[in-house]
Amino acid sequence: MSGRVLRVSAGAVIAVGLALSVIAARDEPVELLFYFTVQVDLAYLVALLAGGGDRLRTALTVYLVGTALVFVLVLANPWSGYAMVATTDARGPVSDAGNLLLHAVAPPLAAAEWLTRRPRATLRPAYAVSLLGYPLVWITVILVRGALGRDEDRYLYPFLDVPRLGYPTVVLNALLFALTLLLIALTAVRLTRPDPPSLAGPAPR
Repeated sequence: MSGRVLRVSAGAVIAVGLALSVIAARDEPVELLFYFTVQVDLAYLVALLAGGGDRLRTALTVYLVGTALVFVLVLANPWSGYAMVATTDARGPVSDAGNLLLHAVAPPLAAAEWLTRRPRATLRPAYAVSLLGYPLVWITVILVRGALGRDEDRYLYPFLDVPRLGYPTVVLNALLFALTLLLIALTAVRLTRPDPPSLAGPAPR
């Protein structure tokens, strides 16, 4: 599948997924803007439409793959201890469809597109570390928002629910999330390195 087809497919999936999420949010669509997945998907969609450099494209792809792993292994996993429990108000077929598109379909498409059009310049490990800046700022905002709010679901994700888990467990979960993103980012950095020259000479004719 060509890179252009992958880009168009990823953009279409994200646009539909976001639209379904807004519909499912009903009277609180602004609340969606606090979700890490929604922020990253919006940024990725804008980058597709407006264009973005290799570093931005790599960062957004890393974040998308990270959200997919968290969704599959944690939020959608009934044995993780942090599964998102379905409620009549917050979930339903529309919400589930949007979640699947944003978490399970878009990230593989974005990763495949990135692999077909890797950055021309070799990325450094320091770049991978720098990608932790945005997620850590986001987590800080969510924790401050949660500390100041009173809504039951103000922490958005079960693994950040301070009243239920306490700060030590939440900090540990945040560090695990950061480590996951770092490993994905380091993998992306490694994939930008040129292949070492072959020690074997040319094949005999």
